[in-house]
Amino acid sequence: MSKYISVIILSISFTYIISSTISYADDISAATEDGRGVILHDDGTWEFADFEKPVELNAEQAEAFVKNLPCSRGGTVSQFLAKKVEIPSIEDLGWHVLPKEDGFEVERLLLTRQKIESKYIWHVYKTGKVKPVNGKAIGITKE
Repeated sequence: MSKYISVIILSISFTYIISSTISYADDISAATEDGRGVILHDDGTWEFADFEKPVELNAEQAEAFVKNLPCSRGGTVSQFLAKKVEIPSIEDLGWHVLPKEDGFEVERLLLTRQKIESKYIWHVYKTGKVKPVNGKAIGITKE
């Protein structure tokens, strides 16, 4: 019986020591894709916050953000697509930037000899965050 009591006391002691050495997490803050701030409190609750203000960006900046994204195949997205356009059977239809409510949609259009259009589409939020939208853009954008 005393053997079991010793084990219980030892277990309680270790539990106390381990729990006192574990640091409790502070609040964690992050931004949603649309730029709103979120705070996750250490008690498991969360709330929206205004810690990240939207950036006023224009179409040229949105296009530059996309062009400078790292490419999953090396270099930048712009460099990869420039090499693709060098292929004789590919016609370059250029970059297009379309304004959206929460930012811009940036497209790069290529046309093959068979008149098949290849679109690479990214969404650039007002905060400057860039997200690939379609499969072609996802495939060449490095995460």
